[in-house]
Amino acid sequence: MDHGTREIRFYLIPEKTGFAVPRRVAAERGVLREIERHVELSQIVLAGITHGMGDALTSIMPAEKVRNRGVAPGDAGERTGGGERAYDELTSRLRAVVIPGLHRNLECLDARMRALYSHMASAEKVSIAYDAYLKVRRKMGAESFIVSDVSSNTVSVAVDRGRITGAIDACLGAIGMLHGPLDLEAMRRIDRGELSANEAFSQAGVVKIRSFSDFDEILVPGDERAKLALEALLLSVEMEIRSLTALVEPEAVVLTGAAGAHEAVFTMLRKRLREVAPVLRIDAYSAARGSAEIAEAVHGGAREILGIRVDL
Repeated sequence: MDHGTREIRFYLIPEKTGFAVPRRVAAERGVLREIERHVELSQIVLAGITHGMGDALTSIMPAEKVRNRGVAPGDAGERTGGGERAYDELTSRLRAVVIPGLHRNLECLDARMRALYSHMASAEKVSIAYDAYLKVRRKMGAESFIVSDVSSNTVSVAVDRGRITGAIDACLGAIGMLHGPLDLEAMRRIDRGELSANEAFSQAGVVKIRSFSDFDEILVPGDERAKLALEALLLSVEMEIRSLTALVEPEAVVLTGAAGAHEAVFTMLRKRLREVAPVLRIDAYSAARGSAEIAEAVHGGAREILGIRVDL
């Protein structure tokens, strides 16, 4: 399970099947009925689950050992209740492991990153990194890379010799389609009481350049303002990826997410980053698939995933 910004995505191994439930639909109806359209629950040996920030966890743990769904007190981002209901449904019916996010209490991260930032990536980015790791190792025999998930928000993760060493969260680095870091104008609006910090974060992506009805309005721009928005997104993502080369010498750059895997974004970033490393892409189900792959590895006896301890 990938607790994404707009949807809750699922992936089944070995069926190689991915499917999604919008978060608001999950809040109203739950997710078990949709899962049972694809597989009988009794056939699921182990589920890998991500939920929210994952910042109350420092290891991959069985769901029965996890408190408060693995999230530290305090909300961040939009809350619909869909992720909470999905988490509760799955953990009440299935054997599951819960995957942590990347934060300063995680020992595998570079000490400098832990000193700089309290939080670097939510839990599904670990799953994305593992899915990317398996692909990069299989295709290139490489274990050091940067993976960037560009969608509603943008988060990039650095993996050095098979261990996650750092990441740049959506509120720290590149803009996404909806979310982004807060600049001076946003901070002043917060100080004036015009909006909350969460609201400002949710309006700091491409939407601050151009409002749009769907992602394709920017990804396939039809006018000059939309073209500017796309170019700004590309510049921002490229800057974030290049900044992580201070932390790792990448043998590959991997793009994913609804925008990152899009042909236009992938083609342009591949050209701009070609002197950094070969650029690959994985589809938008990478987080759900990575969660399933982590569960598969844990079931097979793995006691560490990308430097993160498995605590059974």
